[in-house]
Amino acid sequence: MKKLILTTILSLWAVLSFAQLDSEMTSERMLKIIDALVPELQQQGNAVFFEYEEVPMMLVYDESADRMRIVSPIIEVSRLEEGMLEKAMQANFHQALDARYAISEGLVWSAFIHPLSDLSSELLRSGIHQVAVAHVTFGGQYTSGALVFGGEEGQR
Repeated sequence: MKKLILTTILSLWAVLSFAQLDSEMTSERMLKIIDALVPELQQQGNAVFFEYEEVPMMLVYDESADRMRIVSPIIEVSRLEEGMLEKAMQANFHQALDARYAISEGLVWSAFIHPLSDLSSELLRSGIHQVAVAHVTFGGQYTSGALVFGGEEGQR
């Protein structure tokens, strides 16, 4: 019985230790993960430019603020057709999970924003994929591809 308890405790400790290690994200780890996903990346200070599934993206991070974001420019705000902005905002509520639509500097972006320190490698990969899906589906399904919450507006 003691052996079973000790084995259980050691197994739990190992799982928790691994989970904690994976949650301590750094800029170096992010770059290694992204480098494994894409053919090429270019770093300029705390900004990293790359393409994922032919979608242009930029990673920006600030370790002192414990924040990171992956963004992809979609369209100039001035080129939006009637109803597109409203559909994007509805998608933020219903069809987007971790990636969202946002406006900055006259552009519509798909964006994944997260605290850096507790970002897991799995969530980083998922965030990159969701930003790409949100970019590609803008003007159509308006989704990050991960989940749809209910409601009539979410089903349109």
